Amino acid sequence: MRRHRFEPGALVMGLVLLAVMTAFVLDACGVWDLSDPHRSVPIAGTGLALAAVTAIVTQGVRSVRGRARRRR
Repeated sequence: MRRHRFEPGALVMGLVLLAVMTAFVLDACGVWDLSDPHRSVPIAGTGLALAAVTAIVTQGVRSVRGRARRRR
């Protein structure tokens, strides 16, 4: 199998989706109440923002490293 590039943004997004799925399962079981949008929307929004920031930082680091390699 060919090696592929590590994508931290995809990893964070997968973890966020697992957390959201867990929240929905807990809501379905009656353990947690997600009917209040003041609680559920910020959780999902924060997770999406965290994944986006991770992807942006990763792209920035890769571009800086690429420039440094080209200079050598």
